[in-house]
Parts: sequence; structure tokens; C-alpha cells
Amino acid sequence: MKFPIFKSLLILIVFFSSSPEINAQGLHFFDFDQVDYYSTDISTQGISNIEYQRKKNSYEYKKISKKDALFLSILRNNYPEKIEEDFPEKLIKYGFKKNNLDKKLYPEINDIFSEKNCSDNLESLCIPIFRDILIFSKKNKIIGIAKICYSCHLATIIGTEKSIRNFGSCGDFIKLEKIMGK
Repeated sequence: MKFPIFKSLLILIVFFSSSPEINAQGLHFFDFDQVDYYSTDISTQGISNIEYQRKKNSYEYKKISKKDALFLSILRNNYPEKIEEDFPEKLIKYGFKKNNLDKKLYPEINDIFSEKNCSDNLESLCIPIFRDILIFSKKNKIIGIAKICYSCHLATIIGTEKSIRNFGSCGDFIKLEKIMGK
């Protein structure tokens, strides 16, 4: 009696785990209908110049302005830590350029921003500079933000309940870099 029940359950598990539509939808970080891509080409030297502004004719450093402090926080830290509806306006204000993405790229982007079973054991010894930012929206409401550093192969992602631990594995940083035209 127990064997037929076990066999039936096993068949159901195999069927549902092999169904790509059911499996894939559960793995995506975001359920989005729009992706906006922002980037800046500020150099590392440019960032250093903002961080270490000297007073004229002196070796004393000026206190960093609030605007510069926020800009540096966007580039180097985990800012924002939560979804902010005015974040795109801040990016434009700080010199990021909004780049249009073809909606045909959305399926590839969706596959990249999904939970992964593989791990490339990406270890980075560099300090990330997040020059590329993707903002995911649904019905004109921001639902997720991904800040990317291609040189370090690091990202900071907010707005998902999925595991981002293996983000970038399976060659996904390279795929994303190609999609974004980097």
C-alpha cells in the first residue's frame, strides 16, 4: 500500500521539477515589466579626486559635500539599502546616463537574475565601483535594484527574496556585460 503512494509522489515530483515554466518562474529574482539601465564612466582617478579634495594652496583636505558623499555611497557602498522611488532621479542628478534596453533582452536578463545551482567560486580582492545599475519595475513601481561592478565580478541586489549567493556564476557576469554592450 505504501509503495504505490510513494511511486505516485515520486512521479509528481519528477514531473514538476522537469517543467521549465514552473521551475524557471520560481527562480527569477524579479517579476518585472521594465528594466532601466544607468551607467557612469567616471574613472577611478575621478573618484579619488572627489574623495580627497584639497583646499587651495594647502595640504588640508576639504570636508566632502553631501552631494559628493551620496555619489560616493552609490558608487562604493550598498546605497540604497531599500527601494527608493526617487533613486533614478538621484542617479541622473549625479551624472549617470539612462540607457534604453531593448525589451527583446528581457528574457536573457531574467535568466541572469535568477537563482543558480552552480558556483564559479568567484572571489574578488578588488574594491568594487558600481558604475552600472539596473532598476527593475513592475507597473511603474520600482521592485528591485542591482548595482554591478564588472571588474570585481561583484553585485549588490535589493528587492528580492531569492538567494543571490551565486549571482554571477555560470558566466553570467560575462553574459550581462555583453548584453549591456560593455
